Amino acid sequence: MKKKYEDRIPLYYQLIDKIEEKIENNEWQPGECIPSERELCEIYGMSRITVRNAIAKLENQGKLRKVQGKGTYVVGKGVTQNLTSRVYSFTSEMEKQGKISRTKLVHREVMDCVPSVAQKLGLATKDKVIYIERLRCDDTTAIIVEKAYFPYEGFEFLLNLDFEKYSLYKTLETKAGIFINRVVESISGCELNAHECQLLECKSPMYGLLVKRISYFNDRIISYSTMVSKGNSFKFTVSLEN
Repeated sequence: MKKKYEDRIPLYYQLIDKIEEKIENNEWQPGECIPSERELCEIYGMSRITVRNAIAKLENQGKLRKVQGKGTYVVGKGVTQNLTSRVYSFTSEMEKQGKISRTKLVHREVMDCVPSVAQKLGLATKDKVIYIERLRCDDTTAIIVEKAYFPYEGFEFLLNLDFEKYSLYKTLETKAGIFINRVVESISGCELNAHECQLLECKSPMYGLLVKRISYFNDRIISYSTMVSKGNSFKFTVSLEN
């Protein structure tokens, strides 16, 4: 029997996602002590070593802090900064820089919507979503691992789209009349997981940049996506004026 895609992700990365979801949803507040290792083992049905690995990774990322003899505490969230008032796409930015962008499809499937994604998309848990994982490249180098979630209803055409030939943004415009005219992004540092390191052809551990994006067409939420790149592959320049 073929395993589900998420079943192939190491358990401690699955636990990291669950802990991050608690923090993002403010179920675990900054400065609050999270459940003990033993309690986490019981809550999620995972081994002590799996829990320790997950906590260690989150501590390295600056999201948790262990206090000897007291417990593990949630660290305050990173800052969300508005870098530009103009919506951009990877393809157009690469073209402007004189590079020919290309895209490799890593994985695509219809799946049940997990709680953290349902909240971002405004859907109910277990609603069907289309999950698309792509590798974004310039002429020779893999730059970004992009994971995107779209509501299944109304976006079925994405299941057959050839991403090596067609731009996602342009396809949304031509196939569905959807123009992404607003996005909300949060940008933070992260540690790449083993899967991301393999795709980006870098050694582990590797630290990089994580961009989380919610895309809108007017007031309608179209997609939720995350983009991960190596720390030396991407740079943001901000121009500020009074």
